[in-house]
Amino acid sequence: MYVKLYRYIKIIFLVIFVTTFTKCTKDNNFTGLKFSINKNNWRFKKQNVVDAMKPGYNDSNWLNVSIPHDWNGGIDGVNFDVFTGPNMYMGPAWYRVNFTLDKKYKNKQIQIKFEAASLMAEVWLNGKFIGKHKGGYTAFTFNITNNVLFDKENLLAVKVSNKNDSTIAPWMYEPFGKFPNSSDYAIYGGIYRDVWIEIKNNINISQTFISTPKISAKEAIVKIKSILKNKSNTEQTIVIKNTILDKNKKIIAASEVEQSIDINKPEVIDKEIKVVNPTLWSIENPYLYTVKTTISIDGKIVDETANKFGIRNFNLENGKAFTLNGKKIFLRGINMHQDREGFGYALTDKQHVEDIKLIKEYGFNFLRHAHYPADEAVLDACDSLGIVVWLEIPVSTCISEQPEFLENAKSQLQEMIEQYFNHPSIIIWSLGNESDRAKSSTEKYSNMFFNKLNQIAHQLDSTRPTGGCNFMYESNQKIVDVYAPQDWSGWYDNVEHGYKTYKPTQIIGEYGASIHLPNHNEYGKEKKWSQEYGALLHEFKVSKGEALSDSFPGHAAWVAFDFASPRRDRGTNAIPYMNIKGLFLHDHKTPKDVAYFYKSFYTDGKVTPMVYIVSKTWKDRVKAPSKKTIWVYSNCDEVELFNDYGKTSFGKRKRTAGPRGDTRFQWDNVLINNNVLYAEGIVNNHIVATDTLIFNSFSSKKIGK
Repeated sequence: MYVKLYRYIKIIFLVIFVTTFTKCTKDNNFTGLKFSINKNNWRFKKQNVVDAMKPGYNDSNWLNVSIPHDWNGGIDGVNFDVFTGPNMYMGPAWYRVNFTLDKKYKNKQIQIKFEAASLMAEVWLNGKFIGKHKGGYTAFTFNITNNVLFDKENLLAVKVSNKNDSTIAPWMYEPFGKFPNSSDYAIYGGIYRDVWIEIKNNINISQTFISTPKISAKEAIVKIKSILKNKSNTEQTIVIKNTILDKNKKIIAASEVEQSIDINKPEVIDKEIKVVNPTLWSIENPYLYTVKTTISIDGKIVDETANKFGIRNFNLENGKAFTLNGKKIFLRGINMHQDREGFGYALTDKQHVEDIKLIKEYGFNFLRHAHYPADEAVLDACDSLGIVVWLEIPVSTCISEQPEFLENAKSQLQEMIEQYFNHPSIIIWSLGNESDRAKSSTEKYSNMFFNKLNQIAHQLDSTRPTGGCNFMYESNQKIVDVYAPQDWSGWYDNVEHGYKTYKPTQIIGEYGASIHLPNHNEYGKEKKWSQEYGALLHEFKVSKGEALSDSFPGHAAWVAFDFASPRRDRGTNAIPYMNIKGLFLHDHKTPKDVAYFYKSFYTDGKVTPMVYIVSKTWKDRVKAPSKKTIWVYSNCDEVELFNDYGKTSFGKRKRTAGPRGDTRFQWDNVLINNNVLYAEGIVNNHIVATDTLIFNSFSSKKIGK
């Protein structure tokens, strides 16, 4: 009874919502709308169910969920098996949801858009099969105009599967030893990004692509490619108008053209507009313009869209410094997975933005989103905050020689480029990662595979280079425009101090070390898995990289946040089935010591001063008066360290310590006589930041402030 009543209330609310929305949009001025059905009463069952697509099927005992949702990460409070490793569920599951549309939209085009569903989705509406999508990280849309009911309840049923499938990327060659059905990250299942109902007029703008082929300080040429669709019964003559707005919504340029468009045939219209004295998009000033596009018939606007874009040019080549608008910039990078504790893949836009803001706060200007396309909210945040992006398709570790796998990789590549084309932050399209480490395909086949993808990427976008990371065969590496090796010296090579061999000439896609938050050792002993060893490795590679910044574009640390890894061999990790190479814990909030190093090295003390005494997670290090070496990370000019609040000074230091003598402030063998360490960061002779570390197990009487 309560379930039925709840559904009834939800339906009434949705009808009121849609009706209220359209009151603001008169029929004679209708230009389209969309609304989310994320919070409708979705029902979920984690198994294959016969007849679940039928309207009369009884789903009253299914779990009530909302979107975004996945069935491995725990967001619904029930399905949380990602840390069972190879026992993590990878198979089919079902979703069912109801929605209602007002009959005033009966003569409109109705479509449903899924921002992503992992890995394969099959969709039914009111019992009729609508379509299938293979690929877990890009959006897909189905036209439901001929199947939707008006002023009646519609049933949407979706079968989703994250099963390891040799026709869908990513795919894992199962006999490949330690790996189960994933590489070194979890392939969560579910509808984990937003779902929308979109309503458009019969003549509408399908896609808009914006590029800036010519740029100078005096003017820029903005090329706008619009794809229009005519779903009416006759050929129509329309007027398409493009208006460029600055960030204050002021019109700075415009153009319009009259065009006839055929029925059921996409019409492509290219237009170039000159922008005088453009403000260029940059890391320091990520300036965004907007293109507003309208199409009109007999003076009446029937559709309009708004797309943000940036005016910028860049050069990315190995063996050279990266340049943006002619200015040399060292790519201070970080990798990231869309995997958060308690949420798995099912993150909200707000959480995605939080992640990018945190990355920016700690000084990074380059993001490699591993190993699949990001949520649109991630790219929007990078656009607005000034972070350049490496985006790649999920061809990771293994290549299947089945023809369907190549077609799927091509499809996912096309979807990624077309959907994210307008983002000025994106500087490279990557064709894959660690392929083909399993040797599941021959070298000859993998070369054919990557050559096909490379050709498609260049056909779809001639403005950005292609890339790839840590490919198995050297011949694969030569296919892409900008190849990125990984550098795991000092970690997987099992050689202590091996990081000192670091001398890159190519953009480095990954470097780092596993770091367990409570694991510590006295400085100089350099025990792997400890925070101190991880910090040493990162300090050296960052410092060395900066010194070589004229001879290679930059590098990306692995990884921003700890993430789940259901590999069989990850069961023996300090946290089982967790990759703990993150600068932050899986909660995306708690920093490890190495995060403070990056913040101290990559940010400006005159703008955002900080000081951090190493380490807040080693508060029992000093238990009695003794001599210790103390590290401090700070972006200030000088730091003064005290053994008490401003009383017993160990003196001022500049940042002259660390593996290469430029990464930290250090006091050697100072006598700790009480439980308080207190540091003051100084810029231009003024104290601008402070930090305190209290040793909890110190035997003498604790001193309070």
